[in-house]
Amino acid sequence: MLFRKRIRSQMYYGVTILFVIVLVLSISALQGGFKFRKLTKSIRERSRELPLTAKLSHQVSDLRVAFSQIDQPCDFSSHLDESVMGPLYWADQFGMRLGYVSSALEDYAYQLENNRPSDPRIGDISLELQSVAGLRKSLQELYQKTQRATWVNDRGVYEDVGIDLNKIQHDVSKLPEYLKQRMDSFAELARTEYHAWISLSVLMMLGAVVLLFFLMRRFHMRIFQPLDTLVNGSRRVAGGDFDHRIRLTTADEMSELAEALNAMTDNFQEINRDLNTQVQQRSREVVRSEQLASVGFLAAGVAHEINNPLASIAWSAESLESRLHDILNPQRAVPDGQRDDEIAEMKKYLQRIQEEAFRCKGITSSLLDFSRLGDARQSLTDMAELIDGVVEMLRPLSRYRDKQIVVETDRDVQALVNAQEIKQVVLNLVTNALDSIDPGGTVKIQLSKSQSEAQLVVSDDGCGMNSEVLQHIFEPFFTRRRDGQGTGLGLSITYRIIHEHGGSIRPHSDGPGRGSTFTVSLPLDNHDEKARHAA
Repeated sequence: MLFRKRIRSQMYYGVTILFVIVLVLSISALQGGFKFRKLTKSIRERSRELPLTAKLSHQVSDLRVAFSQIDQPCDFSSHLDESVMGPLYWADQFGMRLGYVSSALEDYAYQLENNRPSDPRIGDISLELQSVAGLRKSLQELYQKTQRATWVNDRGVYEDVGIDLNKIQHDVSKLPEYLKQRMDSFAELARTEYHAWISLSVLMMLGAVVLLFFLMRRFHMRIFQPLDTLVNGSRRVAGGDFDHRIRLTTADEMSELAEALNAMTDNFQEINRDLNTQVQQRSREVVRSEQLASVGFLAAGVAHEINNPLASIAWSAESLESRLHDILNPQRAVPDGQRDDEIAEMKKYLQRIQEEAFRCKGITSSLLDFSRLGDARQSLTDMAELIDGVVEMLRPLSRYRDKQIVVETDRDVQALVNAQEIKQVVLNLVTNALDSIDPGGTVKIQLSKSQSEAQLVVSDDGCGMNSEVLQHIFEPFFTRRRDGQGTGLGLSITYRIIHEHGGSIRPHSDGPGRGSTFTVSLPLDNHDEKARHAA
């Protein structure tokens, strides 16, 4: 019932229990301090009796000395008067000291009656008061017996006085013993009470420790542990685990917060599902739009690329038609030399028609190659050997004889690729580099292995590229070749081949006239592509 309340109530109850524990321990400590103060005060009050009993005993001793001198024979060797040192003198001394004893007794009695200790265990002075009463009576009787000056000569009175003195001395000697007996008894009682108080204090301390441990454990179970659960659950949800739900059994604010977080996660998942549905729908629409745009872009590119050779073919055919009509239907005599020139011109037109027709055929072949990529299977290929084969094929060509090709390859690079497609990639990159350099220029080919990738770098010191060319270099039909030749599909095909192999290609140039660099990265063991092609 207590720990099913709100956190604020639990805090109030916990603070109240803690306050009670502190209060009980404080009262216990104060009570022990008060008891100790009371004890020391009582002992101090009783200790004041000791000097008075010592003084009383001393006065009684002096009284006995005076009494003993009365019965001593006189010594006149000192030439003193007998009246000075005789019995009468000591009788006077006896009377005077008897007064001292009475005064010391009254001082002791005053101390007993007016400074009684508050602790009854040590403050019981009944025996002392009885002794004081007896001493007063004895002193009164002794005073009456010694009132007459002739008592020293009365042997019977003298002996009675001696007996009374012995009794007084005995009673006085008993006074410290009464105090000692009280102190011994009190010490035993105090020892017993001390052990009981220590045991009670230890039990109270253990009880306080148990209660504190109970409170700490309860606070940990009801506050700190749920808080940790909330924090860890929030971190999991923030990390992307949106299916996680926070479960708390506490009926307090922590449970409400957990339910609020779960509701927020449910709403987020619902919104996320709705957004994913919308994104998928928009993506399909965008893909359709891109496909249509690609088809239109491809059609426009094909029309643009084929239009030029077709125009040349049409123009050459028209010129050939007019010249052929003049030759076949001569209206005037034409010298043989001029006729031969006309025939040579007709051959040039026919050759141009043939070249442009082959150019159209090359464009359509490149388009077919672009559409057929990804159909071939992959196998483990020695990349260095593949590069050497491409270089050996290009070096004998006459247009590349005055250009240098430098090859630096790591001989231990094996990659899971389609050899024919990768050979086409290397061929495209190297021929583009050779076409971009002037006679005497250099194309450098580097092959290395980095962790799980094979890295191919083709660099040249040729014409370089500006930012616009770098931005559109992999688009179909985009070309900036200096000779004006090419379909603009070579690098597009290269990019698609590398993408199909799970790799990447990065072009770089410091600007026009500063050369170009193409970096190709291919995975050494492309399991995903292998599985895809095997399927």
